Amino acid sequence: MSAAGPPQGDRPLGGAARSAGRGDQPSGGEDPRPTEDVAAPGMAKGRIEALTDGIMAVAMTILVLDLKFDGTEAISADDHLVRHLLEIERTFTVYLVSFVVLGMYWIAHHLQFHYVRRIDRGLMWINLAFMLLVTVVPFTTSVMIDYENLLVPVVMYGANQLLLSAMLLANINYIGRRPALCEPALTPQVAGAIRRRLLLFSAVPALSMVVALFSTRAALYLYVLMAVVHFFPRLPGATTRDAADRMER
Repeated sequence: MSAAGPPQGDRPLGGAARSAGRGDQPSGGEDPRPTEDVAAPGMAKGRIEALTDGIMAVAMTILVLDLKFDGTEAISADDHLVRHLLEIERTFTVYLVSFVVLGMYWIAHHLQFHYVRRIDRGLMWINLAFMLLVTVVPFTTSVMIDYENLLVPVVMYGANQLLLSAMLLANINYIGRRPALCEPALTPQVAGAIRRRLLLFSAVPALSMVVALFSTRAALYLYVLMAVVHFFPRLPGATTRDAADRMER
């Protein structure tokens, strides 16, 4: 008489659990998780955006420290105070230009990141270089204020702006060549429109450095053209605004 096997209900659960686990998976050994969660490369972009916003905010705030007023001289009349304020007109102009320029670069960076889905190490380093150049703007601004009649400060300031534009060009070129990192809305036409606008941005500091050979004051006021470029009507072939609107909807 053979020994009876264990009752059916007492059979070890390991095999059954394994069978159940196999039954839960799709046939062919496919991972049941969504494909986009498994295959998505890179990292989330939120932290690099937050870091950029913080550095921009600090740099734009530090600029105001150059608005110094000499309070050692006693002022007892309004006209005397007005004369003192007019003496720092150029200081205020440099501050205003730097604040607006940083604001425009922040907007340009913000626009580009509308088209970024995820980031990788290369994109992080490009943005870290961009942020490094942002932190240099208060320094080049201060040099422009302190040495208003010299050529070197204007060249330093202009070179700072050119390098900022170069980093944004590197940014859009990098994500444009990596479809896995960008949104489908970043078409070649959109990328081309962004590049053209950045090249126009770059033309202003380059022209300013040339004009500084003749007049450093005129070179400073040329930066008003950057605001004109920023609010310029849509360039031929530019569809960035429409694409961003479609993404937000």
